[in-house]
Amino acid sequence: MSRSLNNVLELQKYIDVNTPIIYINDFDFARVDEIIEGVVGRSKIVEWNHATGCTDFRTRRSVGYGVKTDLVSFLREIYTLEIDDDFPVEEKFIVLRDIQDEIEKPEVKTLLALIAQRELYDRRFSVIVIIVSSVNHVPEEIAPYVTFLEISRPDEQQINSLINEHIETNDYHNFKESDRDLLMPSLKGLTAYEIDRILDMAMSNNGTLTASDKDMILKQKKMMVRKSGLLELVDSNVPIEHIGGLDDLKEYLKKKANVFQNLAVALKFGVSIPKGVFLVGMPGCGKSLCAKAAASTFGVPLLKLDMGSMMGKYVGQSEENLRKAIKIAEAAAPCILWIDEIEKAFSGVNGQSDAVLTRMFGNFLSWMQEKTSTVYVIATANNADALPPELKRKGRFDEIFCVNLPNEKEREKIFEVHLKKLADKDCMKAYSFEKDLNRLAKVTSGFNGADIEAVVHDAVEKCFLIGTKALNSNEILQIVKNTVSITKSCKKQIDAMQKAFSESSFRDATTGNITSSKAN
Repeated sequence: MSRSLNNVLELQKYIDVNTPIIYINDFDFARVDEIIEGVVGRSKIVEWNHATGCTDFRTRRSVGYGVKTDLVSFLREIYTLEIDDDFPVEEKFIVLRDIQDEIEKPEVKTLLALIAQRELYDRRFSVIVIIVSSVNHVPEEIAPYVTFLEISRPDEQQINSLINEHIETNDYHNFKESDRDLLMPSLKGLTAYEIDRILDMAMSNNGTLTASDKDMILKQKKMMVRKSGLLELVDSNVPIEHIGGLDDLKEYLKKKANVFQNLAVALKFGVSIPKGVFLVGMPGCGKSLCAKAAASTFGVPLLKLDMGSMMGKYVGQSEENLRKAIKIAEAAAPCILWIDEIEKAFSGVNGQSDAVLTRMFGNFLSWMQEKTSTVYVIATANNADALPPELKRKGRFDEIFCVNLPNEKEREKIFEVHLKKLADKDCMKAYSFEKDLNRLAKVTSGFNGADIEAVVHDAVEKCFLIGTKALNSNEILQIVKNTVSITKSCKKQIDAMQKAFSESSFRDATTGNITSSKAN
């Protein structure tokens, strides 16, 4: 497994500036140990772990004649280390592996803080603590002394090296360079360990490595998302034709899907990787449905990010959860990352928001601006007024669409979509609804898509309960008459939102026109 030069250089930099505690949050211990080994060279290095206690880092043998040393005793011995003034200081490193269950103990926190302070202020003492853990957990008491080292994922050159190793080891005869180009986007974002395992699985499946293994790679990525617990894998089996109206937005998504599905060719041509789209508009008008339909159109998994689930109780945990969620999305790429009701997370960031939220917002913006992965972000918001302008400017998203209440023609299409879904049901056997679509659209002014869907469902249920043999326009019209649409139930909020849309320069999801000439 090739060592990442960037990680080695970054770790060396932290050591050179006398960082007392370096925290590496990664599960691939073999790769992390290789990076540490590349920096410490011949310096003295010892490890503590739950299994063997005080351990020789290089030989993996327990130190202390088989007597398992507890962490407190180990740290106390390090802190009280006596140094002879007649000899030069020898740089030492200690690796603490998976100590998340121990690190909250008062003795452990205090000893780590004392070791860090002695490293900073005692020139005769030179001990760097490296915490390696698959769980990110830093108590507030030692947070000022801790610096995180983020292990980068393999780049294209390293992925190519891993592929070449498997080709040579397994003597693949049918491998083509064109297969490499098609597999590369799917392998990006994975760790070297995960790539190794996937390439092994490809070999065990069909005895070779070809572009046909792409589906298997995506299946493994879906399993990885489910195990993370930070992102929700959403069923996206929604054809884009099931969206009534929003013609310009649907056409836009189809074009982006064409780029995604031919990404290798598009990149060679000079096309940039699409970043994402921001959908702002009325509730119940199809924003969430668009995210699901986009995933079906792109032919990629749909991952849903709940910003509320990112918040943690420990120092740095919220920011780390967001970084992990982004890492998982990138590992699952190509995919769509759906952030629903983003205004609930980032509204008022430039006002009285807390420091944690501000840092999370900054991390998210930086990632959106600089990302080169095939993670297509779809953010939805009912009200973008309170969102900071940094989020809405070009460079974060490719385009911002305004999804407004459906017009008469769109309401007709929405009725058609929902009635067609019932085509094979008994309620539709004696009902030719096409002749009624225009009349239904006219009487539902002010209804959103969710209102119309509810009308159809309620009408079907009523016909079943009263024993009517088939659905008919009279029953639907009666339900419409008794339905309180969103424009009536939330009149003040809807009026305020429509006013905000009229004063903002968003692209209309139906016509493609700009909603206002005013600056955003």
